Amino acid sequence: MRRDILHTARLLAGRTTLTCHDYRKVLENVTASDLVYMDPPYQGVSTRRDARYANQVQFEEFVAALENLVAREISFILSYDGRRGGKVYGNGMPKELGLRKIEIRVGRSAQSTLLGGKDVTFESLYVSRGVIARIED
Repeated sequence: MRRDILHTARLLAGRTTLTCHDYRKVLENVTASDLVYMDPPYQGVSTRRDARYANQVQFEEFVAALENLVAREISFILSYDGRRGGKVYGNGMPKELGLRKIEIRVGRSAQSTLLGGKDVTFESLYVSRGVIARIED
């Protein structure tokens, strides 16, 4: 693991900026040459009673911020919702954003296993048109 972390650090050195601000402030400063990866608390699993997260990101405000990124042609990747077994967590992103949704099988759910189940978890990754265009180039 140490080798992987050091290798990743070398690859990202001088190319990456890490910040700790409200997401809206960060998104104001990105440019079309940037690639933004967002992994906010998933809708449906992060509530005020869940001590692992700060307050849940408000869906309508977040969608408005994404609309702004799309209008500015900012490339971004968003990990946001998912499902486990037959249970879906959160609303999908609005189709009007033009994002490509990719479901990633992440394996057996730890929570389900603790409860004696065998459910598999899938996380949703949303990819903007800008990222798709970069890949196709």
